[in-house]
Amino acid sequence: MPTIIDHYDSLTERGLKVIPLRENSKAPLCKGWQKDWDQQKSREKLRQFPDANIGLLLGDVVDVEGDSDHANKIILDLIGDYPHPAYRSTKSIHHLFLTPDPKLRILKKQEIEFRGHGHQSVLPPSQHHGVEYSWLAEVFPVPPMPLRLRRFFESLRGSRWSKIKPGYMQVWCAACRSECYIHQKRFNLELEAFKLLGSPWECVHCRTLDLRPAVRFLRQEKEATSRCKVDSNLCDGDVPHLSRPSVMTWAAAQ
Repeated sequence: MPTIIDHYDSLTERGLKVIPLRENSKAPLCKGWQKDWDQQKSREKLRQFPDANIGLLLGDVVDVEGDSDHANKIILDLIGDYPHPAYRSTKSIHHLFLTPDPKLRILKKQEIEFRGHGHQSVLPPSQHHGVEYSWLAEVFPVPPMPLRLRRFFESLRGSRWSKIKPGYMQVWCAACRSECYIHQKRFNLELEAFKLLGSPWECVHCRTLDLRPAVRFLRQEKEATSRCKVDSNLCDGDVPHLSRPSVMTWAAAQ
């Protein structure tokens, strides 16, 4: 009977970035699993935990999944008889394709989910809640997304981008180049903190430091300045710029 190492070797030889997951779980075994996938380290971790599950690090490959029977039917109708890897999980069917958008993280609409960067999907023969995931079609290498499904993806993405919440803005991470939606005030504070470090803005999945202290200091400073402008009894010299030394100390410590 093939071991989890055998399955790992087979899938990585087919070009998939496989990561170890906790036994009977969807949770990754290793910290920082989203970045810098290392084939040998992942393999060694599975040697240490032979009963572990395995997952697919997404990004170059996107996982298309429906959250209901109706959604799965829509996906199957769009794909038709197009050959591609597919497998059954606890509640759904997963379809693997090369990503149509290198910046894609996740897009979910009409109970259909397209998952990419920053995410992983549990792979066969993993088990979860007593159910063993199983392949429906092991067609490799992973092919591009079929035209009809890609057009459907583009239509969903267009409707999502056209409804950005008031006050939010669309930005791109300097590290992974993925799109992000963030409140403009928050972004301005984070951007100022990154400038103190001499670095471009990075998303929460890529940054390796905790920006919250710096954002808190900068917000306090801006609020103090605003109060000074409102209160005519205060002059410029009375503004309590207590946060600037604090935020510079934070930046020096990074």
